Amino acid sequence: MVVVYPVNLRLEGRRCAVVGGGHVALRRVRSLVRAGAAVTVIAPVVLPEIETMASDGKIAWIVGPLAADVLAGFFVVVCATDSPAVNREAAQAAKQNGALVNMAAPPMELSDFSVPASVARGDLLLTVSTGGGSPELARLLRRELEHGFVATYGVWLERLAPLRRALAQQADSAAREKFWRSALDDRLLTLVKQGRIDEAEAEVKNAIDRFRVKS
Repeated sequence: MVVVYPVNLRLEGRRCAVVGGGHVALRRVRSLVRAGAAVTVIAPVVLPEIETMASDGKIAWIVGPLAADVLAGFFVVVCATDSPAVNREAAQAAKQNGALVNMAAPPMELSDFSVPASVARGDLLLTVSTGGGSPELARLLRRELEHGFVATYGVWLERLAPLRRALAQQADSAAREKFWRSALDDRLLTLVKQGRIDEAEAEVKNAIDRFRVKS
C-alpha cells in the first residue's frame, strides 16, 4: 500500500501544463482554471471547448505533438493523452524539469499526486480519495457529502469564520484554541445539523462575550 500525504495546492498564477486535448484533459483544464492557474495545453488537436478557451485568452495552447523542452518551467504537469507512451514521455520530461506530475491516464504509477473527488461551498472543501481503488465509489461518496454536509456546514462556516476573525486579537493562541474546542461541542453541532444556524451563531457569540470578560 502506498501511503500518501494529503495536501491542498495553491495554484493561483502558477504555470500548469495539460498534455492532451480530449475529455479527460478538459476536466483537468477546467479545474486548474478554477484554481487560478496559468494553464497551457499541449496537443495537436483539442476539443472545441478547449479551443474556445484558448481563443478567449483563458488558457494557452501549444499546437503540435509533445516536445520535451516545452515542459520546462511548469509547476504542475498533467498527462492526459490516450497514449500511454506519450504520457510516460511527458511524465519523465516533467520530472526532469522539477514539476509535480499528475497522471490522468495510464501509466498511473508515475503520478506524484492524485486529484480526489471534491465538493465545495465557499471556503468549505471536502475531498474523497480511494487511492485509485475505485474512482466510481469516490464519486458516489462525493455526492453523499454534497447532499449531507456541504449545504449545511458551508452555511455554518460562512457564519463562523467572521466570529473567529473577530476573536483573533483576544488572548493568546493557546487560550483561543482551548475556547474553540470548548465552544464547538456536540450540542452546538447538533443545532447546525438541524439547520438551526441562527441559534448556533447566537450560542457562539454569547460564549465569545463570556470569554472576553474573563480575558
